[in-house]
Amino acid sequence: MQRTWRNWIYSAWDVLWISTGRLCSTAISRFSLWFQGAPCGKGFQTTGNCSFKLRREGSIVLGQRVSLLGGWRSNRAGLTNPVLVETLGEGVIRIGDDSGGSAVVISSRSEITIGKHVCLGANVRIYDHDFHPLDSGKRCLSRNEQAVHVRSEPVSIGDDVFVGANAIILKGVTIGDRSIVAAGSVVCRGNYPADCVVAGNPAAVVGRKGGESVRGS
Repeated sequence: MQRTWRNWIYSAWDVLWISTGRLCSTAISRFSLWFQGAPCGKGFQTTGNCSFKLRREGSIVLGQRVSLLGGWRSNRAGLTNPVLVETLGEGVIRIGDDSGGSAVVISSRSEITIGKHVCLGANVRIYDHDFHPLDSGKRCLSRNEQAVHVRSEPVSIGDDVFVGANAIILKGVTIGDRSIVAAGSVVCRGNYPADCVVAGNPAAVVGRKGGESVRGS
């Protein structure tokens, strides 16, 4: 079926709404980052509701042309929350040039490094810590006392990686360049090589970018 004039009008309205929202959201995000002492590269842009919280000045570093989308109009993949990026304790988050994500949640107590040209799908979560102690007795402590006992290990995501919607990447994970993490995967501690396909809960290498299956190996 052909598009009608109504479709054209609605599409134009949608583009106008997205463009206006992007300008407002980006301005607010840039101010928030600048006020907290976070360097922000040229071409940085956001849409929708985006929250950045730095524990220390300079603990979030964004490269050139980083794009973070928190508005459902700019990505209709089913966003469930705003963009949330935070550092706690000695945490550091680095996002490379031309990388981006939609409704992502990134929280660091150690170090999270995301390379260049990385695509994080809708609702991806990246945590380099457990948020709470695993020992039930220590979870009865005050929040500040708990923090001492929270386990944390760096996360590293290489260049040109694609992470599918609703995937979760946990502490101690290294993902090699050009790899793919399937939607809904839970990626636990371990090194995942370049040019591989990672899927499952817990995630494992199930294939190579050339199509070779390695399931069960």
